[in-house]
Amino acid sequence: MGRALILGPALFISCAKIPPKAVSDNPITVEEVRLEGFDVLPSGVRDELRDDLPLRAGVALTSEVEKAAGERAVETLQNHGYPYAEVALAPEPIDAARTRVTLRADPGTLGFFGPINIAGNRRVDDRVIRRRLAYAPGDLFRRSAIEQTQQRIGALSLFKSVEIRADDIDARPAAVPTLITVEERTPWQWNVGAGYAAGERLSVDARISHLNVFGGAERFDLQGRLSRIERTAEAAFTQLDTWHPALSLSFQARHQEIDEQAFFSLSSGGQAAAAWQWTPDLSSTVSYAVSREESDVDPTLGPLLGLQDGMLSAWSLDVDRSRRTGSGTPLRNLSLHVEQAGGWMPGTFNYFSAVGEARRYWRAPDGRVLFAGRVRLGSIDPLGSADTDIPLLKRFFLGGSNEMRGWGIYELSPLSASGEPVGGTSLLTATGELRFPIFNRVRGAVFVEAGNVWQHPWTMRLGDLRYDAGPGLRFDTPFGLIRVDFGYQLRPLEGLRIDGHPQTTRWRFNLAVGEAF
Repeated sequence: MGRALILGPALFISCAKIPPKAVSDNPITVEEVRLEGFDVLPSGVRDELRDDLPLRAGVALTSEVEKAAGERAVETLQNHGYPYAEVALAPEPIDAARTRVTLRADPGTLGFFGPINIAGNRRVDDRVIRRRLAYAPGDLFRRSAIEQTQQRIGALSLFKSVEIRADDIDARPAAVPTLITVEERTPWQWNVGAGYAAGERLSVDARISHLNVFGGAERFDLQGRLSRIERTAEAAFTQLDTWHPALSLSFQARHQEIDEQAFFSLSSGGQAAAAWQWTPDLSSTVSYAVSREESDVDPTLGPLLGLQDGMLSAWSLDVDRSRRTGSGTPLRNLSLHVEQAGGWMPGTFNYFSAVGEARRYWRAPDGRVLFAGRVRLGSIDPLGSADTDIPLLKRFFLGGSNEMRGWGIYELSPLSASGEPVGGTSLLTATGELRFPIFNRVRGAVFVEAGNVWQHPWTMRLGDLRYDAGPGLRFDTPFGLIRVDFGYQLRPLEGLRIDGHPQTTRWRFNLAVGEAF
C-alpha cells in the first residue's frame, strides 16, 4: 500500500490497493458500493464522500475509476486528521457483467502537525513564508491546509517551485514534521512591448520590477507608455508581507498625458490602496487617490464638455472573482469597480461611477478550440448639476486594440457638432471571440463586437449599438504572444472625423502583445 510521501506542486497520492482483474471486452458494471473502516469520519462527511465518489452504482468499473475513488477516499481521511490513511478496493463479482465493490479503509494514527522547517530560500526571509502557513504545530493534520499553504506561497511569485514534504514518514509519528522546500527565481522582471493601433499608431510599453526589494516580499514597479497620443509614467511600491498574508498595501505615483486632435488632458497624482484576498478566487481592493487634472480643449468643444481644471479626490472599491482550472486556465471572471469623487472629500470634481465586467471562457472537448466572451457596462454620474464635475480622462471612450477593434483608440463616443469624439458617461460593450490552432505556433481568431458610449448617465439603448467583426492571427514567440487583428465596422459611426477629416475607411489594423482579454 502506498503512502503520501511528498505534498508538492504536482500533488499525487497513490493509495488504493487495486487487485488485478481479468481483461474483458465486456465492461463490468458496479452494482453496489460499500464503505468499511470510515467510521472515524463524521456521518455527514461519510455521506458526502459516498455522493462524491466516481465509483458508484451503474458505473463501468475501470482502472481510472478505481484509482480516482481510492485517491478521493484517502484525501477525505487526510483532511480529517489521518495522514497515514490507506484504502484497499475489493471487487466481489456477482456475475459476468456485474460486481459489488467494497472500499476498506485503514485510517491509521490520528495525526497532528509537528515541527515546520524551511529550506532553499536565500534572499527571502523565513518569516515571509511562515506568515503564509495555513497550519501550525499542534493543529489537526489536514491535507487541504498544505495545499492552501502552497497556493499562498506561490502567490508571492518569488519562487519557481514550492514543495512540502512530510519527513520521517516510515515511523508514522503522531506529530507529522513537514519540510517546505522552495526554489527562488530572480527577483528582477522586465518586459518591453510594441504595438500598433489605428489613431494611436506605434506605441511602446516598458516595465521593470523588483519582487523582493528588502527581502520581505516588497515589490517595486516602474512602467511607462509612449505613443503618438499618450505619454504615461508610473511608479508603484507594494508590500505583500504585512501582518496578515491576505492583506497587501500599495502606493502609486502616476503621470498621464493624452494629446488628441480635439483636446489635451493631463493627470498627475498618487494613490494608496489596501487589497484583501478573501479566498483564492475572491479579492477586494479599497483605494484613495488624489490628482491634479488639467485640460485644454478646442474652444468649440468647451461648452459641450463643460471641463475645468482642478483637484480630483476619490475613493474606490474593486471586487474581483475569478475561477480557474487546476492548470491556471481561466474559466470565468467577474469584476466591479465603484468610485466616488468629491462629496465629503475635498476636490473640484464630484461624481459617482460604477463599471462591471464579466468574462467567460469555453473550451471544446478536444482542448484545441476556445470561445471567449466578455461584457462590460458602466456609467459615471455627476453629483452636481453640471458635467464640469467629471474630468475628461474619466469620461468613456471605446476603440483600439482590445475593445471595439473596428475603431481606433478614442474614436467611438458621442461626437461634437464638428464630428470630434468627446467621450460619454454611459458605456456598454460585448465581445465574442473564437480562437483556434492553425499550425505549430500560429493560431487564428474570429471576433464579433458590439458597443457604444452615450452622452447621458445610466443611458444605454440597444438600438444605438455599433458593431464590428474581423479575423486575427496569434503568434506564440519566445517573447510572448503577438496578436494581429483586422476590425471592420459593420455599423459605422456617422459623422466621425479623424484628425479633422471625415472617416474614409471602415477597416482598422491592430498589432498588440497578449490576448485582448
